[in-house]
Amino acid sequence: MPTGSAWDESEVERTLDAYLAMLRLELIGEPFSKVDFYRPLSGDIGRSESAVQYKFNNVSAVLAEMGSVFVDGYKPLVNVQGLLRDKVADRFAQEPELRQLMIRLAEKPPDRGDHTLGDPEPVPLDLVPPSRQAQRERTAVTVDFNALESANRSRGLAGELLVVERERRVLGLLGRRDLAERVRHTSVEDGDGMGYDVRSFTSDGRERFLEVKTTVRSALQPFYVSANEVEFSTEVPDQFSLVRVFHLDRRPGFYEMPGSLRTTAELRPDSYVAWPRPRAAG
Repeated sequence: MPTGSAWDESEVERTLDAYLAMLRLELIGEPFSKVDFYRPLSGDIGRSESAVQYKFNNVSAVLAEMGSVFVDGYKPLVNVQGLLRDKVADRFAQEPELRQLMIRLAEKPPDRGDHTLGDPEPVPLDLVPPSRQAQRERTAVTVDFNALESANRSRGLAGELLVVERERRVLGLLGRRDLAERVRHTSVEDGDGMGYDVRSFTSDGRERFLEVKTTVRSALQPFYVSANEVEFSTEVPDQFSLVRVFHLDRRPGFYEMPGSLRTTAELRPDSYVAWPRPRAAG
């Protein structure tokens, strides 16, 4: 196969076979090695291993555009071949079992393991979100995993509790047990809709407002934020942080995005509140 030539239908189909096999194993919790999938495929179709893995990243990009789960570790990369985008949509529509596994994963209760949060990890700033044109042209969303997971209140609560515990622990280690005792799980104690979930403090006593977003997937999985959360972050940018908790049911990690979400996040409108517009007078 000439280097740089377009992938034909057979190559794309076989790539999808391998990718979806990995995704299925991941969704049911079966361990696997990625090399056992990309290396044989590389030999079968005559493409380099790096080219095959790049194509896997492209599959992740299409699934991300659709709001679906993608294989952990294959971050979405844009510049997707049109044939690949069409084939991913076709195959996904023919995989009801895969869709059900995603729904089950999004809705399952959290693991009640004895988890704690360690030090923050770097924010994945090298992600490239899908272009606005790609979003307009994307295929029908049959499973919006991010929306389903966002609605899983028990999972969100589990992530918030991890953050509350860590804030209290860190303040205690800094010798501020007085402040640790005042950390407040606002979304539980005062009700949701404040624009943040946890009120904490810096070591010198300044208030911090933390909005927690939790996923069982990787740090690469996008998340939903509300207009209220965006507006609140803009009102108090020096005190606000979005805390993204990931791999909830494994060994949870997190990263923080301090400041206004209008500055720190790539925001794309997903829906609008709408009602019939009155006709103009006359």
